[in-house]
Amino acid sequence: MSHPSTSSGERAPEEWFSRYGRPVYDDLPKGVCARKEYAESVGKDGMMLLSWIGAEASSEFSWLGKIPAVELLEKIWENQYRLEGSELLWREAKELPRAGERLDSPYDPDARYGNKRSKRWSGYKLHLTETCDENLPRVVTRADTTPAHLSDVAKTRKVHDDLHRRNLLPKEHMADAGFVDADLLVKSALEHGIDLIGPVRPNVSWQARTKGAYDISRFHIDWEAKKATCPEGKESRTWNSITDPWGNADIIVRFARKDCRACDSRALCTRSKDEPRHLTLLPNKAEHEVVQAARVREKTPEWKSKYERRAGIEGTFSRTVSLLGVRRARYRGLEKVSLEHVLTAVALSILRVMEWLGGITPQKSRVSAFAKLAA
Repeated sequence: MSHPSTSSGERAPEEWFSRYGRPVYDDLPKGVCARKEYAESVGKDGMMLLSWIGAEASSEFSWLGKIPAVELLEKIWENQYRLEGSELLWREAKELPRAGERLDSPYDPDARYGNKRSKRWSGYKLHLTETCDENLPRVVTRADTTPAHLSDVAKTRKVHDDLHRRNLLPKEHMADAGFVDADLLVKSALEHGIDLIGPVRPNVSWQARTKGAYDISRFHIDWEAKKATCPEGKESRTWNSITDPWGNADIIVRFARKDCRACDSRALCTRSKDEPRHLTLLPNKAEHEVVQAARVREKTPEWKSKYERRAGIEGTFSRTVSLLGVRRARYRGLEKVSLEHVLTAVALSILRVMEWLGGITPQKSRVSAFAKLAA
């Protein structure tokens, strides 16, 4: 961002002392328009300060531009403001850089904005991996800290690679849905012999929710011939590889218009009045088949009983929050927060081993008094 020219000999304007002489968090202007006007006034003040510092680049005060706080100020101003001609404007929310590309805190440059279901925060994510063997204490084998904007699924493979290096790989790995995708289901088994157990993305199409309708599982896919056959025996017409707006590879399979229009079962297959049926497939046979198999397996009592053991990790996070205060980082910066999380995991593991030696076993999931009557 270029800076407007301003004489370096000017002193700070008098209104700066009243504007910045005390914290403003509890005294912000009321109303959207008033706050926008205030934000743009602050932006112009910041640009004026940066222009003064920039004017000293060739003088004995050139070191001013290398102060970390000044470098941080310039980055934040680039994120939050834009120049339109000579006018400085506050960016609307839609104009801001993506969460991973902008600075969200002037106090912690590593912190990022996070959004998970109904929770929003600025900071980091903690990922814990623990043992869940019966009749043994549950100890944390790995603690990972990432900026808050990164997706959970990006950590799974790194966890497996690290556990492999330390000879701690499990045969089964129970994980939340956010840590599971088709590629990981395939590669976890091939590369490490791990059965990754976690919910896969459900089929949310209306066909999957309607009894008797033709969802994707009813179609036969011939990957070698690049053809799909519908339940009525009609073959697809086109097979195209694409990349969606999020960078994911997919395959789009379309059927012939004449076959779909004349089909007696059209109401079970598509709700379009004129267009033929099309399918969106994963990029290869292995991923497609492992997801279809996983969706079937998730409905079995055996899978549900096995996956219940993962509930222990929720209790682990609950203890780190209530007992060890992990929700609020005591330090700033990714490296220090990561170390804090590792020490927290060590403390929790020591506590659990001591409890186990003292005869205190992990609690089972609570069952209501009414539910106990069923037994």
